[in-house]
Amino acid sequence: MRITNENLDCCIVTMFVHNVCNFNCSYCSDYHRDGSSRWPKDWTPYLTLIEELKKRNKNLYIEVLGGEPTVWPQFQEFVDTISDDRVFVEFGTNASRTLRYWKQFKTRKAFVFLSWHYEEADDDHFYEVAKIMQDKASVSIPLMIVPDNFERAKILYERLKTLNVEITPKFVRKSIHGTEYFQYTDEQREWIQSNYFNKMKDFGINWEIPRNLHFDGEKIKFMTVLDQELHKFKGYSCTAGIRRLMIEPNGNMKRCTKNVGGSIGNLFTGYTLPDDPIICDYQACPCKLDAIVEKWTVDV
Repeated sequence: MRITNENLDCCIVTMFVHNVCNFNCSYCSDYHRDGSSRWPKDWTPYLTLIEELKKRNKNLYIEVLGGEPTVWPQFQEFVDTISDDRVFVEFGTNASRTLRYWKQFKTRKAFVFLSWHYEEADDDHFYEVAKIMQDKASVSIPLMIVPDNFERAKILYERLKTLNVEITPKFVRKSIHGTEYFQYTDEQREWIQSNYFNKMKDFGINWEIPRNLHFDGEKIKFMTVLDQELHKFKGYSCTAGIRRLMIEPNGNMKRCTKNVGGSIGNLFTGYTLPDDPIICDYQACPCKLDAIVEKWTVDV
């Protein structure tokens, strides 16, 4: 079995640029919100890494996260600086900044995740931000749905369908780094899986964004992969570290969410990029960007 995606010459990089957040979601961890790692004063290490990765890969897909990344005063400038024809930037935000902030926001070939976090979100404000951003960037909206907020989520979903956005109803894990999901009714599970919606504007780039899993060439939606527990790749040879990197708020670098193979160094003090695939020793890939990285079964 070989797992692939739409662009095998693209490195997917997640950069947690700080862990300051203005939300306090129960399913999130302190690691992503306790403010222990502030935003970088010097961007040079990020720019140096990007140039090094461009020598190894045709394209880069960089995911910029926090914390809530937009609380960094220079966030917009950072996104604009690292974006170019070979580097596509995605960033996730809880959309909590003022409407004035979003009206002034300028993007260049950016892909924006407006994440609806039901415990903290103001639904009217969230809708208005989505309405503003639909004309500025490619906007995707993950709806974090738990059984108790199911009806509320459906109402917001119908409002958002009037916009030029992508909407992906999401199953939610009980903890951000766990593998156990909330228990949904059959009706809820069916609705979440069958109500993907897409009127999102084009990315504005001329290469394929890696977004889906292909099992021996057959594309399967990630929600289906999770529901059918097809994301168990323990024992596979995986290109994490070559086509996938993660940078933590303190600069620590690893191959993937689960740190298979251990640390590869620190962005600010020194690192060594891997050259070879690694055998996965973790039971499952709960993160989509880990799961879509090329991997294959190993003959014993």
